[in-house]
Amino acid sequence: MSEGRRGGRDDVMGVKVVVDMAASVSSGEPASHAELVERCLVKRNIWLRFPDALEWRFQQAGEARRRWMITAFGALAVGFFAALLVPDLLLTDDVVWTVSWWVRLIVFPGIIGFGLAWVHRVRHPMVLERLVGLAGMIAAALMVFVLSRSASPWAYSRIVELNIVVVFTCAFARFWPALSMCAFVGFVHGLGTWLMPDPTGILAASTSVLLGTTVLFALSASYKLEHDERMAYLLDQRERALQAQLQEANDRLARVATTDPLTGVANRRAFDDFLGAAWMRSQAQGLPLGLIMVDIDWFKRYNDHHGHQAGDRCLIAVAQAIQGCLRRTGDLVARLGGEEFAVVMTDADAQAVHAAAARICEAVRQLGLPHGASPFQVVTVSVGLASAQSDVHPEAAALLQAADLALYRAKEAGRNRVSNGQVRQEAA
Repeated sequence: MSEGRRGGRDDVMGVKVVVDMAASVSSGEPASHAELVERCLVKRNIWLRFPDALEWRFQQAGEARRRWMITAFGALAVGFFAALLVPDLLLTDDVVWTVSWWVRLIVFPGIIGFGLAWVHRVRHPMVLERLVGLAGMIAAALMVFVLSRSASPWAYSRIVELNIVVVFTCAFARFWPALSMCAFVGFVHGLGTWLMPDPTGILAASTSVLLGTTVLFALSASYKLEHDERMAYLLDQRERALQAQLQEANDRLARVATTDPLTGVANRRAFDDFLGAAWMRSQAQGLPLGLIMVDIDWFKRYNDHHGHQAGDRCLIAVAQAIQGCLRRTGDLVARLGGEEFAVVMTDADAQAVHAAAARICEAVRQLGLPHGASPFQVVTVSVGLASAQSDVHPEAAALLQAADLALYRAKEAGRNRVSNGQVRQEAA
C-alpha cells in the first residue's frame, strides 16, 4: 500500500472515531447522579425530599455549614431561655426561686449542651436536623411547665412567648422538623390553656390566633428558604455535571486529535508539538535531546505480499515493540505516517539514544513477524538517531534533519541496522 493511500485510511479512521465519540457524548445515558438531579429539577422538589442517594449527598454537602449554624442556634437558645428570668422576676416572681432558675440555668442548658456534644460526635446530618426541632419542643414544654407552676394572674398572658420559640426555631430548622415542632407547640399551647386560668376570658382566643398566624408565616418562610436552597444545590450539581461531561468530551477530542487511531501512539501533530516543547525545555535547562527515526523495511512489499490487514497488524506490533523499549515515562513514541515512527528522548545523550535505538531494532527483529518479500524473511526496521545540545543548536529542525539523514544511511547500507547522525553547527 502506498503511503498516500494508508494516510487516507488513517484519516477516515480518525474521523470515524471523532463521530462515534461525539454521538456517545450527545446521546449516551447520563450518570446516575446526573439523572437524579435532572429528575428532581423537573419535579421542582415540592416535598423537600430528594431520592435517598441524592438526599444523602445534599445533607453531606452542607453538613459543616449546618453544624456551625446549629451550634450557634444552641448557644443563642440557651441565652434567650436564660434571659426569660427577667420577665419571670417581673410577672411571675413566685416561681423564680422554686422552679424557674434551675429550669432556665441548669436543665435547658444541660440538655442543649449534651445534644450539641452528641451531635458533634455522631456527625449524622439527618440526626442533626431533627435535633433542632427537638430543641424547640423542649424549650416550649419547659416554658409552659414553668408558667403552669405560677399562681400569678400574669402567667397565662406569657404564653405568647411560645411565638418566639416558633420563630426562633423555624429560622434554623429544616421545614419538616420545623413542622413537627410547630405541631407540638400547638399541643403545648392547648395544654397550657387547659392548665392555666385566663383571667380576662379573651386571651385564649387571641393567643391561639396569634400563634396560628405566627406558625403559618414561620413555616412559609422555612419552606421557601429550604426549597430555594435545594433548588440552588440541584442547579449547582447540574452545572458541575455538565462541566464534567464537557471536560471529558474535550479530553477525548484532544486524545483523538493527537493519537494515531491505528497504533494508539502519538500522531504527527502531537510529535511536532512535543518536539518543539521538549526542545525549548532542553534549551532552557541546558540538557541534551535525542531523536530516533524508525522505518519498517520494505513495508510496501509486505502489504503487497501479505495483505493490508496483515500490514495493519504489523504496524500495531512494531509500535508496541518500540514502546516496550523505552524505559522512561517522559519519552514520546509517534507515528509520523505510513511505516515511519519517531521517538523523542528528553535529557538523553548520544550513548543513551544509541542504546535505545539498538533495543528497538533488536526488539522488532525478535517479534519474528514473517516477511516473505524481505531478504531477512522477518519484519525488520532501519533506525536513524541523533542527539543534540539545544543550547548549541538553535533550531529543532537541525536534530530532525540529522536523524532523518541517519535513517537514510541505514537504508542505503542494507537496512535492518542502526545509524548515528551528527547535528552540524551549520545545519542549525
